[in-house]
Amino acid sequence: RCFLSSMLLIMPDSVLNIIGNGFDMHHGIHSSYKYFSVWLRQHNYELYRKLLDVCTSNELWWNFEEVLAYVDRDYMLYAGEIMFPDSWDEDKDSIADLYYAEDMARNTGYNLWDDIVKAFRKWVSTIRWEKDSNKRKLRLDTEARYITFNYTTFLESRYGINSNQILYIHGRQSSKKNPPIIGHGDTDTFDDWLKHTSREHNKYYRGNKSYLPEVEMMTSGVEEYFELSTKPVSRIISENHDFFEDLYDIEYIYVLGHSLNAVDMPYFQVVKAANDYPSDIKWYISYYSDPEKDKLSKAFHDHLSSDLSRLTLFKLEDMMIQTNIKENINYD
Repeated sequence: RCFLSSMLLIMPDSVLNIIGNGFDMHHGIHSSYKYFSVWLRQHNYELYRKLLDVCTSNELWWNFEEVLAYVDRDYMLYAGEIMFPDSWDEDKDSIADLYYAEDMARNTGYNLWDDIVKAFRKWVSTIRWEKDSNKRKLRLDTEARYITFNYTTFLESRYGINSNQILYIHGRQSSKKNPPIIGHGDTDTFDDWLKHTSREHNKYYRGNKSYLPEVEMMTSGVEEYFELSTKPVSRIISENHDFFEDLYDIEYIYVLGHSLNAVDMPYFQVVKAANDYPSDIKWYISYYSDPEKDKLSKAFHDHLSSDLSRLTLFKLEDMMIQTNIKENINYD
């Protein structure tokens, strides 16, 4: 009650709400990666099986975007090798063979990525929510500003937030102008792959992604997949420069259902850097479990502020609208 009472005294212009997937899940929306796996198995079994085969991490359906960096390079190298001579000799073999090998390796990675993006966006467009999601509604100010990492339009449809107040930082479901964006956090998996791959394939590299000259075209084609699948955080920040710059007067930041993961941390740092008085910002960050509480506190300390007195950790349930004030809930 004290937590809710303090919220009523805050002016909406000074508030920024940052929304993560835990917010949608709190309302019973099936937006986690495990539901993507169920949908993909039903609607694109070929891609479902391919991902299981080519991803070397066992966290595929738990940490899907980061696992995109763990696609096995062997998968693309095998494709290039089909066109590559067994023992290429620049005096005897045609340079065209190198171009064919490059195309096969690059196209294999490109087609995989294209299939992943198309399937993911199609799944996102199918995400719906039930009317009883209102039972889990939180006390949010409809005049505050919002950055959402979610693709759903739940804030608009169930909370009545004007779209002009919301930055869909990674895109919006069923939007052609701002389609959903996925990708890993520029995770470098090369050294790990090099340790475990066969001698047949590591012979193409000198190590640390230095390619042997005769196969450089093919191996650089392989590495393009990892560039494609990296989330373009810097570009997204640049494209939304005006929105971030307008956050100079924010005094209170509510982080609802976000894990403060490493790939998204640059956005939080830009929000803080845009503020006129960043050390005065009061942060309210929701947690789901005690282990997550400790993790969030550490991430905040390491990346946002060493002053933990500016941080309040709470559970989303603490912000829920009570059942005895149902007249304030919009069921339309």
